[in-house]
Amino acid sequence: MSTNKIIENVINLFAVRFYEGVVELSLAAARRLDPQGLALHHYRQEQSSMDTHGQQALAARLECYRGVTMTLQEVVNQAAAGPQSPGVPKQPGPPAASSDPNLLTNEEAAKHFEQLLILCQQTEDELFHISLYEWIISSGHTDTLLRLSSPFLEPFLERMSRKARDPLPYIDLLWRFHEKSNNFGDAACVLARLADMCSTELSLQQRVEYLARAILSAKSSPSVPSLAPGGEFLHELEEKMEVARVQLQIQQTLSGTCSQIPGVPEALAQLNDNLLNVTKLYGDFAEPFGLSESKLAILHCAGYCDTALIRSLWQEIIDKELQSSLGMSAADRMQLLHQKIVSLGKLYAGTPRYLPIDEVAGHLERRVCSLSWDEGFVPHCLLDAGLSLLCLLDVYNGLFRCRDSSWQRLSKPLHLLHSVRVLLQTFVQEPDRVAAQERRLFINRCLDILASYLIELQAMDPCREGTDLLQNFRSLQPKLERLLV
Repeated sequence: MSTNKIIENVINLFAVRFYEGVVELSLAAARRLDPQGLALHHYRQEQSSMDTHGQQALAARLECYRGVTMTLQEVVNQAAAGPQSPGVPKQPGPPAASSDPNLLTNEEAAKHFEQLLILCQQTEDELFHISLYEWIISSGHTDTLLRLSSPFLEPFLERMSRKARDPLPYIDLLWRFHEKSNNFGDAACVLARLADMCSTELSLQQRVEYLARAILSAKSSPSVPSLAPGGEFLHELEEKMEVARVQLQIQQTLSGTCSQIPGVPEALAQLNDNLLNVTKLYGDFAEPFGLSESKLAILHCAGYCDTALIRSLWQEIIDKELQSSLGMSAADRMQLLHQKIVSLGKLYAGTPRYLPIDEVAGHLERRVCSLSWDEGFVPHCLLDAGLSLLCLLDVYNGLFRCRDSSWQRLSKPLHLLHSVRVLLQTFVQEPDRVAAQERRLFINRCLDILASYLIELQAMDPCREGTDLLQNFRSLQPKLERLLV
């Protein structure tokens, strides 16, 4: 029987909705044209051009299988364009007659489609399954593919994810297949592979999402796959995610700059194309474009501690934030700077090496002093960032004791004492900010520091600022002492 005759018979069987006959006829014809199974051997041997008999057998089988996929496509078409099921009539009178009595309703078409899929899954013809999968993918029914129960599906997806010219759709289906099958370890491996693919079709955001899902799958797996012993695979994924987030931060920062800046469009494209390591992120992006926050994030991510560099980066971050808000009102500028310090402070509070509080507080205070902003602005920023009163009190006391000449240049030698006053007043008003078991020690520390400041202020030449501070500190002493009781 010629393939044209097979297709003609398939059409006749479809017309009477004998779908079992469609499948049986197509598969029987394929077996008759290739009784020795040369087509499957040819397929497994990477379809060598030297195997002409295998090529012919494969072409003949695929033509036979086309009878089934044509039938499936016709059912899909009728589901999309066929008449609706009877409902409330739009006008009185008998229902309008269908132009084609053979057309299926949407519900009928969906039912017959499922019936056909069940029949297709019952065969052990591997090449037919492959032909079916390719049709399902090409017709956009990937969710349907993942519902199939077949021993041939995983090998097909594995093979196509390695051999296809565009493997991305197959790799995406493969992790979904593993996840649906509760093979979370395998899903994590495939997702990690997806995130690492060098492809212009994947955005950096998608790569980060794949990594996040890979981590979730790895945590859900009772046995981590053998890419690395024990829990190292999960650890590698988490480290890669940390670096990827820095890469995303760099991309978002550059996206917010003028696209006319030389190198920015090219940099954005490179950041999308692949996941990069910290060395490349620092040398090719953060350093050339002067991205201080990203530099700090990279140092933190790499666990590299250069104290002088970290201190200078914090200065740059503060100065750039103030520079970017020039022209705004003082209130708006303070709000933006507060948000920046709080967000970064919370981010690095757990790793003090990357949050040199003395440098951050000192530089902020000098800038605030030069701008004549509220004296309590910096202490409140640092408190809101999660830093403790005890820590800040020691930092400010140390800054004051350093006698930095910059305060003389700013004509504000007592500026830091105003911030100390704010810290002490905050504690008096909210003693619960210090844990109960640490409170007595903290109060004694406050009283000792206060006593030393009172001696210094009394020894100074009289001035309005010194007198006001003296009175404020004296009024705080009994309040602190009462908290000891």
